[in-house]
Amino acid sequence: MQISFKLISILLVSMGIMVACNIYTFIPIYGEIASSLGIPSEAVVVAGSSFTFFYACGLLTFANIADRFGKKEILIFGMLVSALSTALVMFSFDSWSLSITRGLQGFCLGSFAPVAFSYTYDLFGGKSRTLLLALINSGFLFAGILGQLLSEGITKISHWTAVFIFFSIMYLFLFLTGKKILPGTPVSADNSDSQPAVIFFRLLQNKKLLMLYVIVFTLLSSFVVYYDSLTRFLSGKDDLLLQTRLTGLIGVSLSLYTGRLLEKLGAYKTLFIGFTLAILSFVISFISVYTVHPLILMTSSILFVSSISLLIPTVITLIGDISKGERSQALSLYSFILLGGTSLAPLAAMKLGYAQSLILLVVCFTVNILLGCLLSFRSSGDLEDGLQGGNKKRRNSSFFSL
Repeated sequence: MQISFKLISILLVSMGIMVACNIYTFIPIYGEIASSLGIPSEAVVVAGSSFTFFYACGLLTFANIADRFGKKEILIFGMLVSALSTALVMFSFDSWSLSITRGLQGFCLGSFAPVAFSYTYDLFGGKSRTLLLALINSGFLFAGILGQLLSEGITKISHWTAVFIFFSIMYLFLFLTGKKILPGTPVSADNSDSQPAVIFFRLLQNKKLLMLYVIVFTLLSSFVVYYDSLTRFLSGKDDLLLQTRLTGLIGVSLSLYTGRLLEKLGAYKTLFIGFTLAILSFVISFISVYTVHPLILMTSSILFVSSISLLIPTVITLIGDISKGERSQALSLYSFILLGGTSLAPLAAMKLGYAQSLILLVVCFTVNILLGCLLSFRSSGDLEDGLQGGNKKRRNSSFFSL
């Protein structure tokens, strides 16, 4: 039975949204969890970082075993163990148990992202593949705000443990639906003895990839710092905070147009547009430090989410183009670094005020612009070398043809 592209897309995007929501669920409810368990808020922040660190470890682990056991099988198995590990979080009774259960949950949820990207490459080609990858990435960004809204809303009407009951039920539903709907893909018969650690080390020796990975480290971590500091800054102004988060979702739509921008402007110009939007967002946010105005905050939120929506698919495209034959390993490393940065972000954010967080973000994206310039110069240099090599080949061929 041939399953429609639309049905598979809806299921994979839904999985992506539900998985990524849990990266952000702790941000608005640090205080409620701390009060319920009788632990400091800092311990809850550490548990949140435990989740993202082990999530990043899961990304590397499951990406490397998916080819051997089957991508559909890993996606479905991942949803099942995620349902079980998510349910365990609500039984936490102190800071250690919270960190352990959140870490286990994060590791299990790491079974989705890189496997879903590879699965999409196996199932579809051309515009269908590009569209689905863009939709999954849009879902991740949408989850950045939806996860906060869900956890805060559920906690207000019930208890923080109900957040994890809700997500556990959702993962179980996605497991049952995926088992029935998702088609299988061929299992790779190539069991070559190339070790993942050797491949990752080789990828990190590529200077262009290394610069891109530094940029990657700041993307979702800046997202967490931005909204974490904003949540604390607008403490007691729940309606304004909700409006700011909701309007930020408008920016997610820009990721759907990234393909057109890449075609018309190229990857590096698109990259610089993303950096510019981010810095413009932070500069506008500085005004709210002195005068809290809803329009200023909402404009900043839209611009910032737009910048991340543009940057993530652009960076994925550049990494895929540069890594060539080792694309799947390079994207696994991308996912690990992306979430590694996210795991450290709450620890940095809790020590900084709103204005200090904005200064840190401006510095990070200024460095990103400098790295983008270096990447652009290196790429133009490679192109020039290629053209000179082509001219040499043409001269040599004309010499031998005489």
